[in-house]
Amino acid sequence: MATSRRWKQFCFQLRLKSTQLFIVAGSVLLALFISLICIGITIRYEVEHEVVNLSDVDYWKDQVSPEQKLWYDKGIEELQQAMRVYSKQSQPKNVLVLLVNGIDGPALAAARFHKENSTKDHTQFIWDQFPHLARIKNSCSFDSPCDMSRVSRAFWSGIPLKATQSLSRNCSRLDQLHSILRQAQIAGLRTGFVTNQRITGATGAALYANVAETSWECDGLMPLGNLEAGCEDVAQQLVTGATGQALNVVLGGGRQLLTAKVPTYTWDPLDELLCRARTGRNLLRDWRNQKSKLKPRQRFELVQHAKELSSINATSLDYLLGVLSNGDLSGNPQAPTLQLMLNKTLEVLKRPGLGHLLIWEHFVKSEMNAMRELKLLNETLANLLGQKDALTLVLLTNGNYLSPSRDISGETETISTLDEALQESGLQLQLRMQQMSSESLLFAQGPKSLLFYGVHEETYLAQALSYALGMNAFGNQL
Repeated sequence: MATSRRWKQFCFQLRLKSTQLFIVAGSVLLALFISLICIGITIRYEVEHEVVNLSDVDYWKDQVSPEQKLWYDKGIEELQQAMRVYSKQSQPKNVLVLLVNGIDGPALAAARFHKENSTKDHTQFIWDQFPHLARIKNSCSFDSPCDMSRVSRAFWSGIPLKATQSLSRNCSRLDQLHSILRQAQIAGLRTGFVTNQRITGATGAALYANVAETSWECDGLMPLGNLEAGCEDVAQQLVTGATGQALNVVLGGGRQLLTAKVPTYTWDPLDELLCRARTGRNLLRDWRNQKSKLKPRQRFELVQHAKELSSINATSLDYLLGVLSNGDLSGNPQAPTLQLMLNKTLEVLKRPGLGHLLIWEHFVKSEMNAMRELKLLNETLANLLGQKDALTLVLLTNGNYLSPSRDISGETETISTLDEALQESGLQLQLRMQQMSSESLLFAQGPKSLLFYGVHEETYLAQALSYALGMNAFGNQL
């Protein structure tokens, strides 16, 4: 009797465990079945919508011809590169800004298919590989011509053109403006400015000086009333201004604007269209004296010829001033090469643990070979890239900002009235339209380059750079 009861209990427990085992096995099979269904749906969706890995695509959905598939396969490489685009959002340590004045979108497009290009393929520039592109609006027009100094101030100080026009009437109010160069210096960055023009031109004036008029590059064209009121010319502010004194590197032309006594050569004559320093002025000597009085002692060099620049040990310098021609540097056939100038500049700027901001201006005048200049810039810039912690910007802008009258600086164009323009021939009118300022192109690569996309006002460049470098100009609003 007892044996029969134990058998019944054993069979009941076995049946109970079998039921539990069946339930578990059924659950596993059901989960596996649902997983297989999900995988099948996912694969079908990917195939139908072409979202699979591009490198695994062997056959195209529409079964294109072999000739067409060849080019689609090459397109995969470009798509893969576009999908890999990633810009670190950390703050860049160094910033290089290349400002190409005189080249805009149409001029760049024309250079891609220039007759000097022996191949049928269009020319590729290094900035074409940059992942981000923005357009900068242009506030100038035929009816509203622009003064180039105010356009440059909008670029580098973040102040709209209308605001700079009202501020320019008061020199003391202009002193309150901090360019992106000054903001970088306050933030502890080393700074440099290199140009193939004059170091006192519109760009230089917007970076380190505050003047009311474009023609105030030197004291020779300053009205006595403004001098007595305390206004200083651009050249003077390079030596006495806070931004100018803190600049670690300045390279370019414009010797006749800084000193009254200048040597003249057949290859480097005086430029009669430019300002000349008044008798007794010698800002080159003043710059050297000012640097010799710095405490603690600083190492500096003043160079005026290509041989002097090539022979210095720039890595040991704290400050470098190179005034390498009487007028515009581009007019001196014995000027140092662009690569030499930038190499020496970076040798001065690079210091362990310190970042730097370098603004490099290259002015392409109308009489220059635009394609040749762009090739030079392309080769030079390619040799400078490679730093992972560097933000690189290339700004292409039409420097022919119109002005109602001929400016002594030679950086503006004379315009006629609309009635006169309409009476011109078709070719003359076409040439005039080509001189009209168009929107600027801004190519960006490196940390924070994601800030530079879309269409923006002229003030955006300085404001975005200020944020990218962590200068806290926006406080806690961002």
